[in-house]
Amino acid sequence: MRRFYQEGWQGIQFSAFTHVSFFRLAGPKFYATFYEELFRRYNSWKELPRQWRAVKEASARWMAALLLRLRQERALREEEPSRALSIGCGVGYLEKCLLEYLPGLELHLNDISTAGLRWMRERVPNERIYIGMPPNCLPSAVRYDVIYIANIDHVIPTRQFVRLLEELRAQLLPGGRIVCLSSSLLKEENAFGQAVNCFKIGLRAILHLLGLRRQQFWGWRRSREEYQDVFRQAGLINVEDGLVDQGVAEEGFETYFICGEE
Repeated sequence: MRRFYQEGWQGIQFSAFTHVSFFRLAGPKFYATFYEELFRRYNSWKELPRQWRAVKEASARWMAALLLRLRQERALREEEPSRALSIGCGVGYLEKCLLEYLPGLELHLNDISTAGLRWMRERVPNERIYIGMPPNCLPSAVRYDVIYIANIDHVIPTRQFVRLLEELRAQLLPGGRIVCLSSSLLKEENAFGQAVNCFKIGLRAILHLLGLRRQQFWGWRRSREEYQDVFRQAGLINVEDGLVDQGVAEEGFETYFICGEE
């Protein structure tokens, strides 16, 4: 694992609207303030950065294909909807696209607060929105074909990540899948590269403390082997992983997926 940092997101500099911490992860208060600023600046999804939207659209197409494959495996009748749960959906653009690709999908949403859900509340009924830390906030009687965690894995320490996946397994239908989509895959590097990264982190810390370049501790990057180990520790089987096909993806915008079966 490797720590990484952000100065801003969605074209919004963090230091312009809130306190930035180099040493502590952003918490619910940070995200609530961030989404307040985002909705002040943007009126709809189409105003968000184009490249970011393209990445989410590719992830939604990939997720739709997985759900269609699972429908075939389970031989669902047309009147039986597929059911999916998004953990940490945020502003919900991936979910908006997924509903457009699969209009009959019964989509459920989870997030730690209501702050980012302003636009998604027009698309998903309130009874399918769960606010709080999963799985405690989830209805225990509801089961899903797919539970996915998209681009929030970097904020979850490894032990908590394993425990979360273990607990979410109980919410899957037979043959269901848990999916993690990540934009923070740690690529292989040699000892020299690791040393250079340590030097860069030290330099960033100095610049932050001097007030010259404020950066927020954003989370951890994991290697492919570390993701695989997390899924196996959680007891998931038939684990598969790779890169989501995004056509011609710009460097740094690739999406990694890992998928495991209950």
